[in-house]
Amino acid sequence: MQRRSSSSAGVKFHKLDYERVLEALRRYAENLVSEGRARAVILVGSLARGDYTAYSDADVIVVVDRAAERPIDRLAEYMDPTLPIDIEPRVYTRSEILRIAREGRRIVDEVLRYGKLLAGDRSVVEELRRVYKGGTGKSSS
Repeated sequence: MQRRSSSSAGVKFHKLDYERVLEALRRYAENLVSEGRARAVILVGSLARGDYTAYSDADVIVVVDRAAERPIDRLAEYMDPTLPIDIEPRVYTRSEILRIAREGRRIVDEVLRYGKLLAGDRSVVEELRRVYKGGTGKSSS
């Protein structure tokens, strides 16, 4: 007679502490704004839409007055390994993000539909809404 084996292996569930992550992202954004390194910081992506998983990163749009010419050269200044989540900053000057809005690019639709202003000048979002050519965009918190 063969013996049945039982396994003690189980399924492990990982959960993202959304409130803790959001509070850390707000502090990150407020620091950038208060230090004069950003005009506005806007959360987009799965965390803003609410369809995040335990493995999501934080996609943020950082609007600045001046930046290095090459977008890749802008990233290091806005990375923060102390956050409880990986951060994926996209850094644009005000004139760049307005041009992108006039072109009707999808990233601006994401900002207008789901974006959450973490810190900074709310008029940046309103200006995007006025010049955006891709659609209506719903609300930005």
